[in-house]
Amino acid sequence: MKVKIKNLGILKQAEFSLGDLTIICGRNNTGKTYATYALFGFLYTWRRLLTWPTFGLKEKINQLLSDGVISLDLQEYVQQCE
Repeated sequence: MKVKIKNLGILKQAEFSLGDLTIICGRNNTGKTYATYALFGFLYTWRRLLTWPTFGLKEKINQLLSDGVISLDLQEYVQQCE
């Protein structure tokens, strides 16, 4: 999974790929904690908010596992929930 972060705290732009084990290292005050908190927050919220039947999450997970990339349209999800 590739993660891109823009304009978060001290981070103007960051990009990293997640693997079985991902180590984020660098000097103090370079945004490592911002990056990891953002990733955790996204994954935690995504799992709680998106439901299997309404958004086709099972298919999205299968696509992520096979292709390594998915695209989520959050506006579409919000419309389906209304």
